Amino acid sequence: MRAVPSKRPKARTAERVDTAFIPLLGGEDLVSPALSINPGALTFSENYEPAIVYGYRRIDGFERADGRPRPSDASYWVLNFDAGSADFAVGDIITGGTSTATGEVLVVTVTSGTWGGGNAAGRLVLFNVSGTFQDNEAITAAGGAAVANGTASERGATNDTDDSTWLHAAIEATRTDIQAVPGSGRLLGVWLYGGVKYAFRNNAGGTAGVMFKSSTSGWTTVDLGRKLDFTSGGVTEIAEGNTITGAISGATALVKRVVVTSGDWASGTAAGYFIFLSQTGTFQAENLNVGASLNLATIAGNSAAQTLLPSGRYEFINKNFYGSTATRRMYGCDGINKAFEFDGTVYCPITTGMSDDTPIHIGEHKKHLFLGFRKGSVQHSAPGEPLVWSVVVGPSEIGTGDEITGFANVPGGVFVVFNRNQTYLLYGSSVADWDLKLHADESGAIEWSTQSIGAPRYLDDRGMTSLDAVQNFGDFAASTFSQKIQALLDARMRNSSVTASIRVRTKDQYRVFFADGTGVIAKFRPKAIEFTRINYGIVVRCACSVEDTTGREVLLFGSDDGYVYEMDAGTSFDGDEIVGYLRLPFGHLKSPQQNKHFFKAVLEIDAPGGTELAFTHELNYGNPEIPLGSTQTIDVQSGGGQWGSAVWSEFVWGAQVVGTAEGYIDGDGVNLGILIRSATTYDRPHTINGVNLHYSMRGRAR
Repeated sequence: MRAVPSKRPKARTAERVDTAFIPLLGGEDLVSPALSINPGALTFSENYEPAIVYGYRRIDGFERADGRPRPSDASYWVLNFDAGSADFAVGDIITGGTSTATGEVLVVTVTSGTWGGGNAAGRLVLFNVSGTFQDNEAITAAGGAAVANGTASERGATNDTDDSTWLHAAIEATRTDIQAVPGSGRLLGVWLYGGVKYAFRNNAGGTAGVMFKSSTSGWTTVDLGRKLDFTSGGVTEIAEGNTITGAISGATALVKRVVVTSGDWASGTAAGYFIFLSQTGTFQAENLNVGASLNLATIAGNSAAQTLLPSGRYEFINKNFYGSTATRRMYGCDGINKAFEFDGTVYCPITTGMSDDTPIHIGEHKKHLFLGFRKGSVQHSAPGEPLVWSVVVGPSEIGTGDEITGFANVPGGVFVVFNRNQTYLLYGSSVADWDLKLHADESGAIEWSTQSIGAPRYLDDRGMTSLDAVQNFGDFAASTFSQKIQALLDARMRNSSVTASIRVRTKDQYRVFFADGTGVIAKFRPKAIEFTRINYGIVVRCACSVEDTTGREVLLFGSDDGYVYEMDAGTSFDGDEIVGYLRLPFGHLKSPQQNKHFFKAVLEIDAPGGTELAFTHELNYGNPEIPLGSTQTIDVQSGGGQWGSAVWSEFVWGAQVVGTAEGYIDGDGVNLGILIRSATTYDRPHTINGVNLHYSMRGRAR
């Protein structure tokens, strides 16, 4: 439909015009009859989410991440220069000769003089500025030279057009600097630990998995260190921090982890492995010494560099099993390799003793590390000892007889073990009193759909399900809560598969994603749950929600292109526009058989910084005999502040506090349906709170 500007219909004389306000609330409802559906609900949505109180908010964007500055945080600086004698080029890194400040060139403009004459004057538009340039200092780059004329001014444009152009250029230039995780294939896992992002991806040949971490220069490979097996561990224990020396070879290594898999030091039967970062020399079949203590253990040969098999699917937790503030560590598994512990430097595999030691799911309960295996086995460590799996000190195996698909913790100290077709509840606090009870014999969780949001939320064959505590302590009841969109979920699960899910604490949301690139948002309100849809345009292959070192919630996901993305960041889909739709139900204004003349719909909108919407309408359930309303383009400006209550720099000067946008209709029918579309790249998210309909009553429909 061709977009046309809003056009006011001709006024009708001596006609009473009524107004009805419709608050937008309820989310998608695909099951209620047309005559009873909430008029503020939705029959279709895309890339909008239920707002905090009521209304629908255009979702935030996502943007790539690798440890360098976020595109959405980008800014620009204007630095005037004179005495230019050598031309600067876009992309040059300039340096202040006195201040040592640096910046990357976005735009070069010469307003007078020439480079060849040594008197070029003009301005440089910079981004990624570090430090403070000084007046009258030399500024140089690989091929450019000039003298600073003043200091660099952030957002120093003299008009709105230049400001917008240069800011957007800085955002895109910052985005271009951020790279994919090196290697091939999809992302295998993403996580945040200690304020650092981690990612796993196959190497270029697809022959091994590689662990990467973010840095100020992008993704860097994590050295997994070396592993050395030992037997005959004697009475004198080798401990972390000891330097071991080969009795024959003289090779040495500083021990970072000691893992005993069988026996014990006291009886001289300890066997297991040492983890260290590097070694000097080459170990051989020999005994090991620590200083003057001789023959403390026996080895059969040299240590080996630790490597990962390719193509796993990683799951992680951050936990502190040891009690010290310095011992909170990252734990993970992937269904292909052994589980592991990582402290930011030391990567230590976890040996459980299983013949196929490749757990796929991980959790923590009562200071035990729990691992789930495909064939229905649940194993756990000794309490407070995630690396210890010897049966002498407390670990055990729990069989469930079905594929493990996830774990969850629920209030009351109960641990949930999800199978694909069953659900178990584990009561107790240790191997001495574990009590595994079958909760549901024919209902389990679809893999990668499990999240805890107050209670465990997950997707099973019946729909989205919640496992809630009931009145009697220790009892739980599972109930589906997705009835309003069950047809949508059935279609997704029939034609696609679940790829990931995530909880969003700050928004009380549960999001589940599918292999077709779409997803569903469930917003939890005190007395209701609302649903809308997401379409990122790319597949969310793995996702996580983790707090950083400041307590800020960070949402990350990985996709098929090898990039790590931060979700709910920026105003675009990594540089592409966000296209959103809202379709309201056919509202009859409590008079389903009464004809009405509709004049206009006035949208109440919170749009900080402004935005543009497209508006159209349909009458009488979309009767094809009634022409579809023309698509109108509506410009919206809001975000103004009230004197004495607004925060300076966080409101738009001269704008309305609440924006309004008028969509003209001029049509007759018993009911009206409204479709709203938005498509923006740099506009901040807007919220459509309600609709005021202007109409007049006519005769009864015949």
